[in-house]
Amino acid sequence: MEKTRGSEVLPEIERRQVVKTAAWAAPVIAAAVTVPMAAASQGFWDVGITGRCSTGLLGILGQSRLDFMITAVQGTIPAGTAFTLSSSALLNVAALGASPNGLLSISLLSGSSALLTLTSPLVQGSSVGINLLGQLVTVGLVYTYTLQLNGNDHPSSPTTAAPNSASLSVLAQINLGVSSVVCL
Repeated sequence: MEKTRGSEVLPEIERRQVVKTAAWAAPVIAAAVTVPMAAASQGFWDVGITGRCSTGLLGILGQSRLDFMITAVQGTIPAGTAFTLSSSALLNVAALGASPNGLLSISLLSGSSALLTLTSPLVQGSSVGINLLGQLVTVGLVYTYTLQLNGNDHPSSPTTAAPNSASLSVLAQINLGVSSVVCL
Protein backbone atom coordinates (compact mmCIF):
# COMPACT_ATOMS: atom_id res chain seq x y z
CA MET A 1 0.00 0.00 0.00
CA GLU A 2 1.42 3.39 -0.96
CA LYS A 3 0.76 6.64 0.84
CA THR A 4 0.34 9.99 -0.80
CA ARG A 5 1.22 13.49 0.22
CA GLY A 6 -0.59 15.94 -1.98
CA SER A 7 -0.01 14.68 -5.52
CA GLU A 8 3.22 12.91 -4.53
CA VAL A 9 3.25 9.14 -4.07
CA LEU A 10 5.42 8.01 -1.15
CA PRO A 11 6.80 4.46 -0.91
CA GLU A 12 5.76 2.47 2.12
CA ILE A 13 8.64 1.83 4.50
CA GLU A 14 8.66 -1.65 5.96
CA ARG A 15 9.10 -2.07 9.67
CA ARG A 16 11.97 -4.52 9.12
CA GLN A 17 13.92 -1.89 7.18
CA VAL A 18 13.54 0.64 10.00
CA VAL A 19 14.83 -1.91 12.55
CA LYS A 20 17.82 -2.80 10.29
CA THR A 21 18.74 0.87 9.81
CA ALA A 22 18.48 1.57 13.53
CA ALA A 23 20.68 -1.45 14.30
CA TRP A 24 23.42 -0.13 12.02
CA ALA A 25 23.13 3.45 13.24
CA ALA A 26 23.31 2.65 16.97
CA PRO A 27 27.04 1.69 17.02
CA VAL A 28 27.93 4.78 14.97
CA ILE A 29 26.07 7.05 17.38
CA ALA A 30 27.65 5.28 20.38
CA ALA A 31 31.14 5.68 18.90
CA ALA A 32 30.53 9.36 18.19
CA VAL A 33 29.52 9.87 21.83
CA THR A 34 32.42 7.88 23.40
CA VAL A 35 35.25 9.50 21.44
CA PRO A 36 34.77 12.98 22.98
CA MET A 37 34.33 11.41 26.44
CA ALA A 38 37.60 9.48 26.02
CA ALA A 39 39.38 12.66 24.95
CA ALA A 40 37.94 14.54 27.91
CA SER A 41 38.93 11.79 30.34
CA GLN A 42 42.61 12.36 29.49
CA GLY A 43 42.07 15.86 30.79
CA PHE A 44 44.49 18.70 31.10
CA TRP A 45 48.07 18.35 32.29
CA ASP A 46 50.72 20.98 32.75
CA VAL A 47 54.38 20.22 33.33
CA GLY A 48 56.55 22.78 35.11
CA ILE A 49 60.34 22.78 34.85
CA THR A 50 62.44 24.75 37.30
CA GLY A 51 66.17 24.97 37.84
CA ARG A 52 67.78 25.33 41.23
CA CYS A 53 71.30 26.51 41.91
CA SER A 54 72.72 27.33 45.32
CA THR A 55 76.28 27.79 46.46
CA GLY A 56 75.72 26.88 50.08
CA LEU A 57 76.64 29.46 52.70
CA LEU A 58 79.00 31.94 50.98
CA GLY A 59 80.10 29.20 48.62
CA ILE A 60 82.12 27.68 51.45
CA LEU A 61 79.77 26.12 54.00
CA GLY A 62 76.60 24.20 53.32
CA GLN A 63 75.61 22.04 50.43
CA SER A 64 75.88 23.24 46.86
CA ARG A 65 72.87 22.36 44.72
CA LEU A 66 72.54 22.21 40.99
CA ASP A 67 69.39 20.47 39.80
CA PHE A 68 66.22 20.61 37.76
CA MET A 69 62.74 19.75 39.00
CA ILE A 70 60.01 18.38 36.73
CA THR A 71 56.66 18.93 38.44
CA ALA A 72 53.13 17.90 37.52
CA VAL A 73 51.55 21.33 38.07
CA GLN A 74 48.13 20.26 36.80
CA GLY A 75 46.75 16.79 36.09
CA THR A 76 48.90 13.71 35.53
CA ILE A 77 51.87 13.83 33.17
CA PRO A 78 51.71 10.59 31.16
CA ALA A 79 54.44 7.96 31.16
CA GLY A 80 56.56 8.31 28.03
CA THR A 81 56.70 12.11 28.21
CA ALA A 82 60.20 13.08 27.09
CA PHE A 83 62.59 15.92 27.96
CA THR A 84 65.93 16.94 26.48
CA LEU A 85 68.84 17.93 28.72
CA SER A 86 71.56 19.84 26.88
CA SER A 87 74.91 21.03 28.14
CA SER A 88 77.70 23.36 27.07
CA ALA A 89 80.14 20.57 28.01
CA LEU A 90 80.19 16.80 27.65
CA LEU A 91 77.48 15.01 29.64
CA ASN A 92 78.27 12.03 31.81
CA VAL A 93 74.94 10.16 31.84
CA ALA A 94 76.20 7.83 34.60
CA ALA A 95 76.68 10.87 36.87
CA LEU A 96 73.08 12.08 36.42
CA GLY A 97 70.86 11.15 39.32
CA ALA A 98 67.06 11.20 39.38
CA SER A 99 65.12 11.40 42.61
CA PRO A 100 62.90 9.54 43.27
CA ASN A 101 64.93 6.90 41.48
CA GLY A 102 63.26 4.90 38.72
CA LEU A 103 60.86 7.60 37.47
CA LEU A 104 63.14 8.63 34.59
CA SER A 105 65.07 6.68 32.02
CA ILE A 106 68.14 8.58 30.88
CA SER A 107 69.95 7.94 27.60
CA LEU A 108 72.69 9.84 25.80
CA LEU A 109 71.65 11.52 22.53
CA SER A 110 75.02 13.10 21.76
CA GLY A 111 78.09 14.08 23.73
CA SER A 112 76.30 17.13 25.10
CA SER A 113 72.62 16.10 25.26
CA ALA A 114 70.52 13.39 26.86
CA LEU A 115 66.94 12.18 26.56
CA LEU A 116 65.01 11.87 29.83
CA THR A 117 61.74 9.92 29.63
CA LEU A 118 59.14 9.41 32.35
CA THR A 119 58.79 5.67 32.99
CA SER A 120 55.63 6.13 35.10
CA PRO A 121 52.90 8.76 35.18
CA LEU A 122 53.68 11.76 37.38
CA VAL A 123 50.56 12.73 39.35
CA GLN A 124 49.57 16.31 40.13
CA GLY A 125 51.76 17.85 42.83
CA SER A 126 54.54 15.26 42.41
CA SER A 127 58.06 16.05 41.22
CA VAL A 128 61.15 14.30 40.01
CA GLY A 129 64.56 15.94 40.40
CA ILE A 130 67.69 15.62 38.26
CA ASN A 131 70.96 16.24 40.12
CA LEU A 132 73.69 17.80 37.94
CA LEU A 133 76.49 18.25 40.49
CA GLY A 134 78.23 15.07 39.35
CA GLN A 135 78.72 16.72 35.94
CA LEU A 136 81.19 19.33 37.20
CA VAL A 137 84.80 18.31 36.66
CA THR A 138 86.94 21.23 35.57
CA VAL A 139 87.43 24.03 38.07
CA GLY A 140 87.19 27.49 36.51
CA LEU A 141 84.91 26.33 33.69
CA VAL A 142 81.41 27.79 33.20
CA TYR A 143 78.76 25.14 32.62
CA THR A 144 75.35 25.85 31.12
CA TYR A 145 72.51 23.32 31.25
CA THR A 146 69.03 23.49 29.72
CA LEU A 147 66.15 21.10 30.33
CA GLN A 148 63.08 21.32 28.12
CA LEU A 149 59.91 19.37 27.44
CA ASN A 150 59.81 17.66 24.05
CA GLY A 151 56.48 18.47 22.43
CA ASN A 152 53.61 20.19 24.21
CA ASP A 153 51.71 19.77 27.43
CA HIS A 154 47.98 20.44 27.72
CA PRO A 155 47.31 23.12 30.37
CA SER A 156 43.73 24.20 30.98
CA SER A 157 44.79 27.81 30.37
CA PRO A 158 47.79 28.56 28.12
CA THR A 159 48.12 32.01 29.69
CA THR A 160 48.82 30.55 33.15
CA ALA A 161 50.91 27.57 31.97
CA ALA A 162 54.05 26.68 33.92
CA PRO A 163 57.41 27.04 32.10
CA ASN A 164 58.31 24.06 29.91
CA SER A 165 62.06 24.71 30.10
CA ALA A 166 64.73 26.10 32.41
CA SER A 167 68.43 26.93 32.12
CA LEU A 168 71.23 27.04 34.67
CA SER A 169 74.73 28.51 34.36
CA VAL A 170 77.40 27.85 36.99
CA LEU A 171 81.10 28.27 37.57
CA ALA A 172 82.90 25.35 39.19
CA GLN A 173 85.38 26.40 41.88
CA ILE A 174 87.27 25.15 44.92
CA ASN A 175 86.97 26.92 48.29
CA LEU A 176 89.13 25.68 51.15
CA GLY A 177 89.73 22.44 49.29
CA VAL A 178 86.00 21.77 48.76
CA SER A 179 84.52 21.97 45.27
CA SER A 180 81.46 24.17 44.98
CA VAL A 181 79.48 26.10 42.39
CA VAL A 182 78.90 29.78 41.83
CA CYS A 183 75.53 30.44 40.26
CA LEU A 184 75.61 32.87 37.35
